Amino acid sequence: MNRRQIPKKTLMRYAFAILTTICVLAASAAHAKTKRVELKPKDASNGIAVVNLGKTRTYYPLSSKRSTIVEVKGPGELRILTRARFAPKAKDEFDYRIIYEVDGAEAHLLDVEGVTRSQDAKYKDGALGNPGESKDLKIKIGRGYHTIELTLRDSLPRVAARYLFAPRKQKKTKWVALSPLSPVDPVDLVAGETTSHYYRFSDEKSLKIEIIGPTELRILTRVENSYDMKGRAHYRLQIKQKGQVVQSFQLSSQRSETATYKNNSKLVPGKAREVVFNVPKGRQQYEFVPLDKGTLLGLIMFPQKDAKLGL
Repeated sequence: MNRRQIPKKTLMRYAFAILTTICVLAASAAHAKTKRVELKPKDASNGIAVVNLGKTRTYYPLSSKRSTIVEVKGPGELRILTRARFAPKAKDEFDYRIIYEVDGAEAHLLDVEGVTRSQDAKYKDGALGNPGESKDLKIKIGRGYHTIELTLRDSLPRVAARYLFAPRKQKKTKWVALSPLSPVDPVDLVAGETTSHYYRFSDEKSLKIEIIGPTELRILTRVENSYDMKGRAHYRLQIKQKGQVVQSFQLSSQRSETATYKNNSKLVPGKAREVVFNVPKGRQQYEFVPLDKGTLLGLIMFPQKDAKLGL
């Protein structure tokens, strides 16, 4: 009995279709595993409850008088969902503009025009009126700790925002330490069997480095605490070049549970806070300056693959 043979081209088409299906399912599974984390702005007051499709979400009011600050550790993507508030008897359409900055760099503008009342969402407190359609903004966040500041350009209409962060797996990179320019104040920290070489700096004695780009800098900073200090310490860090501020960071930390000073039992280092800074092509000099009283410890690194640049 002769069995019918399936043509080779048909088999290849079947195989390609199966392979494509597997790839799509794998991509969908990977996407499903990326969970978005809901963030609460720094020093935020009580939020506004918005009910949409049976689910209650919390939005936080924006202001034209003070900045809303959101802190996040990258890499990943930050999604900011905004809604205008339509009070009873308000007009049918609103325009609004949101000014936002990442790490104190160049200001950007989210321009929303012609937004109307949402057909699906409502406030849990009906006396507030009706929420507008959701208008969102997506910001790619690099490695390390970052601060996003948002301000309404105008006082009306009232606008509230919700913040969702999708973490992304960061690439494995081998880093090597970069020695700062003299004079320096070295400090050794010990964690287990590992000793790390940090450098003390302050607003009066900044930390200066020289590097050849293009590359990136990984900067670890720690606050210096008295032994009996409790709670969190907030601090600000600026990166300057030729006296001009090129980037700013707002960071917070608490006492480290693992690291200790090698030669000082009266102080306790804070937990390391990481920021990453991109360096353009050519020989560059930078200055790291804290904006608050007290001292910080700093450890600056660059990718090992860039050592060939002659750093």
